[in-house]
Amino acid sequence: MFRLVRVSFSLVVILSLALVASMGLTILTYARLNYEKPIAAMYFEPVSEDVFTAHLVSDDRGVSGTYEIYGDQWRIDAEFIKLKPWANVMGMDARYQLVRFEGRYRDTDRQNTAAYRAYDLGSGDALDLVNYLAEWNFFVDAEYGSSTFTDIDAEMVYTVYRTQSGIIVRSDPMPGPIGAKASIFDQFQEWIFGGLKEPRPEF
Repeated sequence: MFRLVRVSFSLVVILSLALVASMGLTILTYARLNYEKPIAAMYFEPVSEDVFTAHLVSDDRGVSGTYEIYGDQWRIDAEFIKLKPWANVMGMDARYQLVRFEGRYRDTDRQNTAAYRAYDLGSGDALDLVNYLAEWNFFVDAEYGSSTFTDIDAEMVYTVYRTQSGIIVRSDPMPGPIGAKASIFDQFQEWIFGGLKEPRPEF
């Protein structure tokens, strides 16, 4: 009888450990597949009707700067390499390269007839993505373009995130008084990367 109880207790311990391990693996899998990383942020200053100065910051080379755009919306594009889910779970993340920033119009007639301007971003790192694809193709699920866009609101700050399947954007109200005009860009960058819930992104 005592031996039976001892065996039953051991079985309970083993099953409990297996349950904890299973739950831990499930949580890890969910966290890895839903991992997001802030990669850029921006705010807009109106110049005239449907003309804005965009202040864009990023630790990616060749992205940060001031851009004049036309339209009532903005859009940013990236070349994107999505990895297989098991590669994400193993700790590998999707690869991206921001490649274009532009204004756009919500109305398609205006998009086809009104003033328009787009900018190349980055510093020619697209070749790195090609090399990555060739070298690690067994990790790669798909290679495609990913973009995100939204309306322009001068009272909002927009943060672009890299997920495991593409880029997305979230907005937050502009912080309080930004201060001297000469240092607005530096203060904005400090607010973005110092105020995010996540640590300052590493690129």
